[in-house]
Amino acid sequence: MDGLPASLSQSLILFLLLAVGFVARKTRVLGDESIRGLSRFILDFSLPALVLISMQKPFTADVRDQALRVLGMSALAYALSFPLAYLVTAAYKGADSKRVGVHRFALCFSNVGFMGFPVAESILGPESLFMVAAYNIPFQILAFSVGAALIRGPSPRPPSPAKGSGGRFLSVLKPFMNPAVASALLGFALFLLSARIPEPVYGALDILGHTTTPLAMAVIGAVLGGTSLRGVLSDWRLWVTSGWRLAIHPLLIYVLARALGLSGIELAVPVLITAMPVAANTTILAGVYGGDTVSASALVFVSTVLSLASIPALGFLLGL
Repeated sequence: MDGLPASLSQSLILFLLLAVGFVARKTRVLGDESIRGLSRFILDFSLPALVLISMQKPFTADVRDQALRVLGMSALAYALSFPLAYLVTAAYKGADSKRVGVHRFALCFSNVGFMGFPVAESILGPESLFMVAAYNIPFQILAFSVGAALIRGPSPRPPSPAKGSGGRFLSVLKPFMNPAVASALLGFALFLLSARIPEPVYGALDILGHTTTPLAMAVIGAVLGGTSLRGVLSDWRLWVTSGWRLAIHPLLIYVLARALGLSGIELAVPVLITAMPVAANTTILAGVYGGDTVSASALVFVSTVLSLASIPALGFLLGL
């Protein structure tokens, strides 16, 4: 692959890993149960290990300030995503509330966990993962709270039972009580303290973390291999949402980040993560909250396939 831009070369590598998962699904090596198990393993074990290892840096004020700027940019990006999602879907006349809810979620949330970390590591290098972990914190909090509400829609919910002060405290903490957020917060705390994870724990986490990229891409390929798209690809909304997710939204973030004076890794991480395809857990959340799982699967499929071309194009824009 000599002579190819780094972003294109790495995208081709990721595509080949994705193809392995696709073939594994088609040949029934991977089934629904094994895909669910691998997904949980990645989200609960290998990805948190990767985040922890990526944040094992000696403390410097410059890196701390960089991470805080990236985190602020992430919060700003999501703050803009929600009203823009409602603005875009206002044009989706004729679609029922379940389909619109899934599209709103897709417009707001990209595939950070399964593709964001692997792609950033491949294109920007392992040193970028510290910033990706910082950028990812609002996603983990919002996707399973506000994002779930988008998919659920305006359907009535039974009143919640009265909670004591302890129950209210736990409900506030709930968005933080998952391995991805916990590993990022722990990693940042260790960074601030310049604390090193001792061997052999560090070595085990390092090996475990480096399984994230091949496993994540294989899982995505397997999910795509089991996606049925009969009659869905003709829905023009699918292509509008995918185009927004992969091109328009990243360009808006690029312009905003440049206007705020960000450059280098502080510019590349927000734009690259925003340009990831529709979050893989869109389908999972649609199933849990009664959303349109067919549209969710189609959005994940189409945006992931198109991202194999859009990510290298974005890398060219960023000079990668």
